[in-house]
Amino acid sequence: MATPPEELVTYLRLSPEFGGTRFGPFEGLEVRLGSDADRCHIVLAEALGVRAEHARLIRQGPQNLILAPSERTTAVFLYKAGERRPVQLNTPTAVRPGDAFALVTADGPRFIIELDELPVEIKTEREKAKKVATGRRRLTAKSLGDEAKRQVWTRLLVLGPMQLVQRASVFIRSGAIFQPRNIFLGLAMIGGYVFGGVSACRITGFKKKLQTQEVRVESCQQELAFAENMRGDSTEYKLEQLAQSITGIRGMGTSLEEDDKLRTAWKDKMKVLTSDAARYEWIGSAKSRKAEEFVAWRDRMSTFEDVDPDTAKALVWLGAWPGQRKSEFADLTDSEGLEVCGRGPLQMTFRQARRLGVEAFPDALLVRDVDKTYEDKTKTKALIQATLDAAAAPPLPEGEQVEVSLSQIAQGSAYCIHQAGDDHRTNISRTLKALGEQLGPDAKLVPPVGTTFATTGRLAKYWAADLVRVDYQADDPGIDLSGAPPGTVLDAYEAKGAWVLTRTAEVMARSVVLPCLAVLNGEDGAAAKILGEENLPSPINCLVLDWRLRNEG
Repeated sequence: MATPPEELVTYLRLSPEFGGTRFGPFEGLEVRLGSDADRCHIVLAEALGVRAEHARLIRQGPQNLILAPSERTTAVFLYKAGERRPVQLNTPTAVRPGDAFALVTADGPRFIIELDELPVEIKTEREKAKKVATGRRRLTAKSLGDEAKRQVWTRLLVLGPMQLVQRASVFIRSGAIFQPRNIFLGLAMIGGYVFGGVSACRITGFKKKLQTQEVRVESCQQELAFAENMRGDSTEYKLEQLAQSITGIRGMGTSLEEDDKLRTAWKDKMKVLTSDAARYEWIGSAKSRKAEEFVAWRDRMSTFEDVDPDTAKALVWLGAWPGQRKSEFADLTDSEGLEVCGRGPLQMTFRQARRLGVEAFPDALLVRDVDKTYEDKTKTKALIQATLDAAAAPPLPEGEQVEVSLSQIAQGSAYCIHQAGDDHRTNISRTLKALGEQLGPDAKLVPPVGTTFATTGRLAKYWAADLVRVDYQADDPGIDLSGAPPGTVLDAYEAKGAWVLTRTAEVMARSVVLPCLAVLNGEDGAAAKILGEENLPSPINCLVLDWRLRNEG
């Protein structure tokens, strides 16, 4: 019986005139050829003119593959099956089993592409492994049923309606319901509520829901049209289509298409990330400390139900900062163009944290005369007070000394002085609670979930919290991102708005570029551990994205 195509694996065989050596089997989605032994599956001598990573062969389907040079100028020659003359490639190109290719020169060693079964010994070992018992057998219908009952009752007892029922029961059993004043008061309230307020509230609520649904229908139509255009070959996708496919964030493509300013900033940031990938080496190494911290943050976000799933996927990349951190502090440039301290896994500034509802204590950046300044209580108090003033926070008590600590910022000579206290920026649970209130489905100042700018508007709101003119805790917040595209709204804030737009674009760029760095350049198995199996992007899409960012203007 013939082996189904999807069970075949990739092999590369040198043509007979070059010895006929067979390389493989390669069960992954890609095979890399080049001179760098750490990155490539087949290593060739650099003296032959081979680049560190010269070409990739990507498995796209059961019998469909893509062959791509690492860059436009990288010499890769394709020999179609049955043809004698090669074609030099400068873009990712579809190939089939039986085709062959050469690197550097057309007369160089020629690799023939083959798809074949796994060796018998590997199949035998895997059949044995399948027979090993797993922990699933410990699950029983009774244990699952008991847990389901427990969770249902817990949810019911904390709901508002159940609490009202309990209060009503006490009110009746105590006899308070039969007191004359309560009887007359109840009749008056019931009559007015039933014949007046209920109708008005229902009509108002119905109108609001209708308006929201109309907006969602329009957004849904746009998203459907966008998805219709993604049915073809992914090598022909626009960058916005690639982004949505890679991230899995619904509406990301349409929101970028409809927001010219954000799209331009996003493309610029993706090119910067691609050219400066060395700062994000941790994304491809599961053993690095930064990768472990990111995985912990990603795991928390994957179970975070206070925001919609698409926003949660975007917020994951707030915690993907470059480099390795050894401190809870970082030095940042805020929306005012000032060097300040950021704190916690999201590196929030004090002003930003307060506006988002995260309890924080003031801090200040020290870069000169650190010891001398720290020992001068008058200077440290003045620095702390300046941070409070910049956030429009209550001043320090007159005549009282301020207890401060000094922390060095990782890999630098800068330090942060900070007032002692339980700062919630370092507490993920409390940070997420605040984000849920400000960015959740019922949050104000952002578009309804399911509409075009729902996710980008929420990212922009997160960063706009650092603006001096904005305060989400005030009656007049100073900004409203619920209507127009974020780029249009932020344009009115000039340089400060451009800062917010750039930060928003950077997070969106990370959500697209970093998963591809992990898949294309990471250590074997690292991408699955760092991103999660369910979040792995298609190597084909990543390959096309990488090529376009490096070669297109």
